[in-house]
This record gives sequence, structure tokens and C-alpha cells, in this order.
Amino acid sequence: MFLNIGYSNEWWYANHGFSFEEELYQDPLRKLAVQHHMDGLLREKFAKWDFLGHLEDTSVLSRPSVDIEPFGHRFIPAMFDVPVCYAKDQAPWASTIRLDDDFIMSLEPLTPEAFANDPRVCEIVRQHTLLKTKGHTCSTQQNLGSVMNSAIYMRGMDLFYDFNDRPELVHKLFDLITNAMLLSYDYFSEIDGCRAPLGVGNCSVAMLSPKIYREFCYPYDLRIMEHAKKCNVSFAVHQDSCIDAFIPVYKNAFDSLLSFDIGGDSNVRLFREAFPNLMINVFIYTSVLRTLTAGQLYDLILRLAEEGQPYSQIGFSVYDIDPQVGDEKIESICDAYALLKAKE
Repeated sequence: MFLNIGYSNEWWYANHGFSFEEELYQDPLRKLAVQHHMDGLLREKFAKWDFLGHLEDTSVLSRPSVDIEPFGHRFIPAMFDVPVCYAKDQAPWASTIRLDDDFIMSLEPLTPEAFANDPRVCEIVRQHTLLKTKGHTCSTQQNLGSVMNSAIYMRGMDLFYDFNDRPELVHKLFDLITNAMLLSYDYFSEIDGCRAPLGVGNCSVAMLSPKIYREFCYPYDLRIMEHAKKCNVSFAVHQDSCIDAFIPVYKNAFDSLLSFDIGGDSNVRLFREAFPNLMINVFIYTSVLRTLTAGQLYDLILRLAEEGQPYSQIGFSVYDIDPQVGDEKIESICDAYALLKAKE
């Protein structure tokens, strides 16, 4: 069992005055110093729970991470010239654009040479070199998201019409995105000298029907899984939404799936029945943190853990905690986790 806790940039700015404007993401040494300051504050905040000392199964995550991510989690859209925006109290986000139909159809997949020479890639390598020169361990691997997540930033709401009206365009765009994802993974693995686990962040798949996912997204998710197998690394799927309607689609879809992230409003018992051997990571939404009382959150964690047994194969992620969420609510989640951990 594990517990991950992460506060939003808005929380950090409101409570401690940390600012997250673009300059921070361009200065890795300053970003690392901010990270260490944040971690120190969180260690103190959660000191009463001794389980936080066991980092193999519990982590308190601050933002931004030590990983080099000058474009936040929007690296792939940025590679297609989607503007990335910054604010003092927000994580970097991408502005939605609409790439022209003919332009998409005319694009060729990135070559390794073009990728390596792209200024956005060069910026990541620059930061990596600087940190390594100063003796810091770091990773150049980017959060690659998924084909669907990235495509929304490149086509906007038109994408949902494209599934019916321009299926060939969707497949062309998804192929280009998948190629960029795998190219990125391989290139940065070479820079780092090791291969990290691979996965897909299907946050936006819940906006589709299972049928549309199966026809348009699954072939590219499968390509990424096959690449993970080729590289001998684990593969995971992240869909932080209600998973119930997609259980029949995902079941038997991947033959080397290690773990799965699901939303806290999912039928965890049903998911466990379909995937008896998977590690399940249940996401507790910020909206739930705002709505439920501390006591209700305590009961929710206990119930979800019971539904997802065995305890050793389930965990919880409580991310993007904002200033509207009181400390007593997070403390109740930690109390519930401590009780469950003692039973494991």
C-alpha cells in the first residue's frame, strides 16, 4: 500500500509565497532549491506520521518536481508549437490551438536528428548538463501524456467532430504524436543512461465512448506498450476518472500491464475483479476534498481500500490540494492510511 500527497502551485503561492513563473522553469538550480525548501516544509508538516519515512511506499510530493520539465507536462504539445503558458500560482499549461487539416496531413514524422536539434529539446539537455555539472542527480524524461491528451491541444473541440468526419486525419495526427512520444522516450533514455517505466496518461479518455477509444486511441496505446516490452520496462495506464465503462475495453487489452490509475468515483471492487493482479492507484479528486468532511474522507479511504484488496496492491494519490482544502481533511486521510498500513 502507498500514499502520495501533492499540493498545487496555487496552495504553495497562497501559503508560502512561492512563485512559478516561466523564469523558475528555465533555472534548474533555482528550481531545485525551491524543491528542497518545499520538501523540508512538508516533512515538518507531516512529521507526526512516521510512515512518511518509508519512501518506498509513501511520498509527499511538492511542485515543481526535481525532474527537468521546462514545459511542465505539456512537452509533446510544445513540440507541435502549441504555446505553453505560465503563471505565478499555476503549473505550466498549454493553450489550445487548431492545426489546419491540410497542414496535419502534410506533416512527416519527426526524425531523430530533427528531434535532437529542436530548441525545446536542447533546453532540456542544457538544464540536464548544468545540474549534472553541479553534481545533482536528475532525469530528462518528460511526462508524455497520451495521444488523446495531446491531440486536444492541437485540434481543440474540433477533435470530437473529427472522429466522425475526418477519421483519417485523426489517425494521422495520433500517429505523429505517438512517434514523437516514443522518439522522446528513446532520446532522453540515452541522455540519462537508463530507461524509465513507460505509460500513457489517458486523463481525457473519459470524454470518449469506449467504442471511440477502442477504434482511435487503443492502437496507439498498444504501440507504446509494445515499445515498453521491447525496452524491457514496465507499462502503466493513468486514467484519473471513473473507469467503470472502460473496464470491458481495457480487460485483456494489454498483456504486460503493471499498474493502473483510476478515479476515486470508480467501482473499485468491479475493477479489482477484472484485474486481480494489478497495482491500483486510486485518485482522490480535489472536488471531493472540498466537498466531503474530514470524517467522510476517512471513511472513503477505508472503503476504497477494502474494495481494492489485497492492501499490498492498492494505493492512493491525493494531488492538486488547493487553498480551499483544510489541513484537517488531509490529516484524516493520513490517519486512515496509517490504520490500513498497520493491517497490511
